[in-house]
Formats: sequence, C-alpha cells, structure tokens
Amino acid sequence: MQKILFLIVFISLFVLKLMAHQNDFFEDIKGTVSSYDEINKAKILNKLSFLEREKNLTKAFEYANEAEKIGIELKDSLILANAMENLGWIYYKTGVWDKAFRYSRDAYILSYKIRDKKGLAMSLNNLGVIYYKQKNYTEAIKKFKEAYSIGVQLDDPFLMVRSLNNTALNFLATVQLDSAYHYAYQALTINNEFQTNFYNSFIYRVIGDIQLVRSQIDDAIDTYKFALHTASHNHLESFEASILHRLGNAYMLKGEIETAIELLEKGKDMALEKNYQEELIQCYKFLAIAYEKVDKLDLAFYNQMAFNRLGDILEDRVNKDRLALIAAMFEVEKSDAEIRYLRAENDYQDLQIKSFKTYNILFTFGTIFLAGLFVWLWSLHKKTIAMNKELLDNQMKVEQQKEELQKQSQNLDRSNRLKNRLFSILAHDLKTPVAQLQGVLGLFNDDNMSQKEFLELSPTLKRNVDGLYVTLDNILTWSRAQMEGFKVQLRPTLVKPILFECLSLLEQYAIGKGIAFKVEVEEDLRVWVDIDLFQIILRNLIGNAVKYSKRDSQILIEARENGDQAFFSIIDKGVGISAEKLAQIKQQQFSLIDSSNGTENEKGTGLGINLCKEFTKMMDGEIAFESKRNEGTKVFLKFKRVKILSNSQGLLRQNQRA
Repeated sequence: MQKILFLIVFISLFVLKLMAHQNDFFEDIKGTVSSYDEINKAKILNKLSFLEREKNLTKAFEYANEAEKIGIELKDSLILANAMENLGWIYYKTGVWDKAFRYSRDAYILSYKIRDKKGLAMSLNNLGVIYYKQKNYTEAIKKFKEAYSIGVQLDDPFLMVRSLNNTALNFLATVQLDSAYHYAYQALTINNEFQTNFYNSFIYRVIGDIQLVRSQIDDAIDTYKFALHTASHNHLESFEASILHRLGNAYMLKGEIETAIELLEKGKDMALEKNYQEELIQCYKFLAIAYEKVDKLDLAFYNQMAFNRLGDILEDRVNKDRLALIAAMFEVEKSDAEIRYLRAENDYQDLQIKSFKTYNILFTFGTIFLAGLFVWLWSLHKKTIAMNKELLDNQMKVEQQKEELQKQSQNLDRSNRLKNRLFSILAHDLKTPVAQLQGVLGLFNDDNMSQKEFLELSPTLKRNVDGLYVTLDNILTWSRAQMEGFKVQLRPTLVKPILFECLSLLEQYAIGKGIAFKVEVEEDLRVWVDIDLFQIILRNLIGNAVKYSKRDSQILIEARENGDQAFFSIIDKGVGISAEKLAQIKQQQFSLIDSSNGTENEKGTGLGINLCKEFTKMMDGEIAFESKRNEGTKVFLKFKRVKILSNSQGLLRQNQRA
C-alpha cells in the first residue's frame, strides 16, 4: 500500500507547477475583465468565482454576484445558472444552508431547462453536499452518482473526480470503508490520468481519513502531509486548516505529542485568522487532549473551555441553519407537491373526458367505419388511375422506342445504300478510266497506235485521269473526315495561289470544252481555312461548273471582302439544277446525290457536293446555291477574313464569336 501511495505522490508532484502557471493566467484576466463585452465579462466572472471559491470566499462571492446581475439583465440562462451554482457553493461554505439549497436547486432547474449537462452535474454536487450535512447520506450518494454519470457522458475529468470523491466522503461517514476507498482511489486515478490536480488535497484528505479509521497511522500521516503540501501550494487555506487538525490527531495517536501540538496550534492560528470555525473547534478538541497527555492541565483546560463555548455557538447556529434549510426544503417540496396535485387533477379531468368519449364511440363507430371504407375505396380508385397512367406511359415509351428503332432502321438502310454506292463507284467509275488508260498504253506499247493518234487521245486521257484523281481525293478525304481524331487546322491562307492551283488542275478539262475562266480576286485577300479542305471545296465547285457548262461558255469566279468576312461566288451559264435536286442538296443530312451526266456526258459520284457542305461547316463557313434549269448555277461561299494590321508584326484573327 505504501509503495502505491508513494508512486501516486511522485506523479502528482510532477504536475504541481502547472497549477501555478494556470493561477497566474487567471490573475492576469482579473485586471482586464472590464474591457470585455457583457457576455464574455460574465463568463470570466463565473470562472474567477469558481477558482476563488476554495481560496477567498469574499472575492468569489463578489464575482458570482456580479455575474448573476449580468445574467438577469441579459436574460442569459447559461450565465445565470453558472452564477447560481457558484453562489450555492459559497453559501454552503459559509454555512448559510437555506440560501445554498435555494441557489443550488434553482441552478439545477435552470440547467435542466437549457440542457446544460455540466451545470446540471455541478448543481447536483452542491445539493449532494447539503444532503451530506443533513446526514441524509442515501440521497447525497444518489446525487453524486447522477453527477458522475453526466461527467462520464461529457468525458469531463473534473466532474468525475469531484463526484467520486464526494461519494467516497459519504461512504466514509457511514463507515463503509471499502466502498469509500474504492471511490476515492478511482477519483485519484482519473485525477492523475487527466492531470486535473484541483482536487488533489481533497482526495488525499479523504484517503488519509480512511487510513486513520483503519488505524493505518503511518500511511495516514504520509497521505495528510502530501495533501497539506498540495493545499499550501495552491493556496487552499480552508483545506490547510482542515488537514492540520487531522495530521495533529494522527501524530497524537502515534504518540508524538509535541509534533501534534505544534501542528494543532498552527491550525488553530490559521482558523482564528480566517474564521474557519469548524476547523477551529476540532483544533480546540485535539489540543485539550494533547495538553492533558503532557500534563499541561492549564492549557488543556483552556482549550477544553474554548471547545465547549465554540461548540455551543456552532450548535446553536447549526440548529438555526438546519431549521432554515428544512424550511427551504419544505417550500420546495411544497411547490413540488402543488405541481403534483395539479398534475393529478389534470389527469383526473383527462380520465373524465376519456370516459365521456367512450360513450360516444358506439354512436360514432359506424360513421368512422363508413369514412374509413370511403377512404379505402378512394385510395383504391387513385391507385387504379395511377396504374392506368403508368400503363399509358409505358405504352408511349414503347411507341417512342418503336419510332427510334424505325429511325435507326432507316439510317441503317441509308448507310447500306451509301456503302453500295461507294462500292459501285470504286467498281465502275474508278475502274473505267483506269481501264481506258491501260488499253491506250497497251496499244501504244505494242506499236498498234501511232504517236500522232496517242497525242490526239492524250487530252481525253488527261481529262479522265484528272477526273479519277478528283474522285479518289474526294473519297479518301471524306473517309478520313469520318474517322475519330480528324482535326481541322485553320490558318491564314492567301486565296489567289490556292485558286489558281485548282484552275491549273482543271485547265485541260476546261480547254477541252472551250470554257474560259474569268477570275476577279484581290491579290492580298486572306481567309481562315484548312488549306487541304479549301482546295477540295474549290476544286469540286469549279469542276462541277465546268462539267455542267455549255461548250464555249464562261465561268465567273469572284472573291471580295466585306468587313470581317470574305465572300466567294462561282457562276456558270450551264444547264442548271432542277428544283427537286436543289432541295436535296440543301438538306442537312449527308447523302449521296444521284449525279447527272455533264453537258458532254461526263459522269460523277455525287460525293463532291456533300464534301463541300460538310467541310465548309467544319471551317465555320457558309455555302449556298441558286440555280434555274437551263439558265445556270450560282454557288456562294463565306469564310472569315484575315485582317492585316498596319502596325503589327503578324496577323490578327478576327473571328470572335458572338
């Protein structure tokens, strides 16, 4: 047992310095309370009152009283409950038990209303010690255990330690020493684990009392010494005085009378100075016994007489305080009884009303049953409507899915036709020019054709090969555009070189039909386009103009700028386009248009126009067609123009979208 206590003492000594720092912190706060707003001021005052109530009751009362006034003024229940709890404890320490009970009871009720569990537990401890003073140990232990359970819920070591130690004190008063030691040791364990330390001297004082009752005098003396050291360090003078007479009694029981007298005299002086009357009467009592043991009968007589006088005074005061406390308790119990009476009266009236309702049940049961039946039928009707609506919705969904399947089927059919057409182009339109070229070259190589004949056929061959090239380029470019990852690369492009490159490719074809090109394009006109796609568009549109133009006619190619846009027009005086095919060309979706033969029976794939539409859109451009049968065709293009800034080193793209 001594080893365990020595270890506990060593651990507790380690954290004593922390208490000094904490006290210095709150001393600094005292001087600056007035600078805070009212709410924070009241909170600090309550904290200061709590810290001072075991050291200086006068200061603690001033702080708590001021906090109570602020709480009433602000109608702040939390501040008011904390102040009342502090005042309840202060009145208990000063022996004004009726006010102690009233304030603690009001703090308990207020904390219960605002659900402040910590305030509830603090008030329960206050009520418990008042019941302890009344020797109602059963009720006191009940309050302390309830406060401890709240401390466990909040994981608050201070509440747990205080409640456990108070429980131990009550078991000690009823001489249930094992239970008392169990709760005290549990309080000490939690106290050291969380380093709360505030209740160190109180815990060790209780443990010392247990050891003294068990006649473990040496252990009790060691425990009291540590409790005294802790109380002195924390300036807990009331605890010092209470421990001094206990330690003096322990030394007297051990036979060290001189040491006992020295401690008891010191405790008496402190109790006289601070007016600790309960501690003073104990010092008188033990001093009378100690002086008698050393044959100093005059001093023994003096202390015995002082003990008797003070005992009479205290007994008279205790009786008055006890009567006041009983009166306060009676008033509370009376108010509680009135509340219980009112509740019972209300319960009785409720019972009468219920009885009256019971008589009406027989008359109303049929109505309720019919109403319930009506509600059930109405609910069933609503469910039927909801089910019908759900069936209609499902039917509509099926119809929508059917339409989607039909659209997908049509798209698939169109894709198959497109595939077949492309295969037809590859199988026939591409194969025929190659076969012609192969046949002519074979005749020429076998000397079955003269050079003169070959030269006569060469323009036709050149035209066929150029047409083959255009067709292959269209198909390959379109295929590449359909692949994922195809990107359009717009860049500033000078129009005239690209245009003349396309005209050069179609020159032999146009010469063969006696068609002339009239070009009206500005030298420095630049547009934002993808060069490859732009070439394909121009080549196809000019090629179509040549294809459908009459022999010895003219094709006009214009390009002009207007603001941020560049406008192109390709105008021929050919056979034109029928209204039906013009409408088909203007359709948004991609399709292979059945190509008509040219003015000299030239064949086409129908792919070129679609490529022009698709590629123009990909480059943020626009394309439009105007045509009348046998009058000719006009094709219009619009692309974003590149502006050249005179004071700039480069080009600024003027393509900001609205």
